[in-house]
Amino acid sequence: MSRKKTTPSHNKISSISGNANQEFEPYEPFNPIPWPVIALTLALAVWGIITLLGETLSSDTPSQQATVSNTVENEVNQDNNAQGAELFLAHCSSCHQQNGAGINSAIPPLKNSPYINADPEVAINIILFGIEGEINVAGRTYQGRMPTFGNNLTNKQVAAISQYLHEQWSEEPIAIQPVQVAIERERFATRTRPWAGGDELAAVFNIPHAEQELTPTPSQEDE
Repeated sequence: MSRKKTTPSHNKISSISGNANQEFEPYEPFNPIPWPVIALTLALAVWGIITLLGETLSSDTPSQQATVSNTVENEVNQDNNAQGAELFLAHCSSCHQQNGAGINSAIPPLKNSPYINADPEVAINIILFGIEGEINVAGRTYQGRMPTFGNNLTNKQVAAISQYLHEQWSEEPIAIQPVQVAIERERFATRTRPWAGGDELAAVFNIPHAEQELTPTPSQEDE
């Protein structure tokens, strides 16, 4: 019986193969995420957060701004009315009376006055420059002799009186700001005399010149 001989080369190959199989450990190759993909993902996340916050803030901001604006405006109007009442009492009530009724046949009432119901610029300019001439109020003619206050009162004070007049006796109360007075001062900067009665006021400020039925004010005083 013959014995098969193993060649040296075959033994060497088997030895190497056996050692390799015993030492091999399986592994998963490392494949990192590309940086452009990571950057794009982060950018999209940041954009989403900013968009969400922006929508939230934009939905709240208008209502908050409106509330603050209304509060400030109301406070300013209240201050103007309070100051206007004090200034009216000090400078106007001796003629027009505290209730605005005026003096029968001498001083026109403020209620139903076309000059109070007109645009705010009319009352502003009457306070600034005064009147010297006939005016018609509530069907009666008065010899208007109102003094000039423009040299003695500031824009804020004139605005306060004008607003008070509109709040108390006009058909449509309106807030009046000092800047409106400043505009009228500039508009008639060269004027040095009072308004020449209702005719000039009607011509300059386009005030309707309609005659009105006589409606005496109950509290109106006689001379």
